[in-house]
Amino acid sequence: MKKLILFTLLVTLTAIGCVSHKTEQTGYAKLFSVEKNCSGYTILRDTAGRRIVLFRNKKPDVRGALFVRVPVKRVDILSTGVVSYLEALNATSALAGVPATDRWYYRNVEEGLKNGRIKEIGTANNPNYEEILALKPDVVFIPAKFVSKSVVEKFKSLGIPYVSCGYWLEKTPLGKVEWIKFFGYFFDKESTANRYFESVKSRILNVEKKARGLKKVKVVYALILNGKVLVPGNQNYHAKLVYMAGGDYAFSSLNSTGYVPVSKEQLIEKTENADVFIAIYMGFPLKSVSDIVKQIPALAKTKPFRNDRVYAMQPWIWQHSCEEDKVIEDVAAILHPDAFHHRLIMFKKLS
Repeated sequence: MKKLILFTLLVTLTAIGCVSHKTEQTGYAKLFSVEKNCSGYTILRDTAGRRIVLFRNKKPDVRGALFVRVPVKRVDILSTGVVSYLEALNATSALAGVPATDRWYYRNVEEGLKNGRIKEIGTANNPNYEEILALKPDVVFIPAKFVSKSVVEKFKSLGIPYVSCGYWLEKTPLGKVEWIKFFGYFFDKESTANRYFESVKSRILNVEKKARGLKKVKVVYALILNGKVLVPGNQNYHAKLVYMAGGDYAFSSLNSTGYVPVSKEQLIEKTENADVFIAIYMGFPLKSVSDIVKQIPALAKTKPFRNDRVYAMQPWIWQHSCEEDKVIEDVAAILHPDAFHHRLIMFKKLS
């Protein structure tokens, strides 16, 4: 009799537990959320706030903007950085369509395009809808806030299953890396995603801990394009990299999460009082210091340029969004070369 009561109680508690969702805290990523249900389905909120319901067998009777059976077998992407997450999940074999870009820094994508296994599907704001429909993807990952409203409306009218991904908008390195969990749910690789995240997190925090006791190095991050200057605000991803790597960000008074336009004179003044200058990559690679100086000649006389401490982001950095440990290790080595003996991967020294 006691066994029967205990069994009945257990079944009842289990049933009660399956009625409610369990919201999982992402911790670092702020632009997606997860709700898990013990009935076997998961609800993701993408960066657009849409409820994406992932299920394995029977489609659940719940509210959702999109229902996706997992694991997905075929995916299209309209943001190059998504490849790094699929690579980390060992899921690039599911790639069916990728955006057009000048160059891919992943051999399997290059080979897939050459042999026809992977197709180009246009760009984020000018997709090839016919090609996407022909590929019959289980889901299309689109870059949040980069795809126009008209493209989203077209996807809706054509019934293309899209998911808005804002990994590139996260303001911290660990926030960007944590998107591995988001993509992992689609491929039913939750444990793989968690292991990868914890491994990268450990390396990033180790760098941050080591850098904490070192002398602060003043850093200028800047994007100079056609003579115009944009610098990251103090809450921007680039500024956070500087802080974590033991640096003092020169434009820390600019309270912004985005890029802020400044005058050439402001840039020159801040650079003269800085130890390191880092050029942001946006569209074309910098080959030498002269590529910067020819746009703003007065920079040549500033301290980082005189002391040979000018660096530039490498063109492949944006395609490796999931490898933030390598990015932070590079920045730490740039700021503290005597403490971090590390060969640069995502940046290079300009001469």
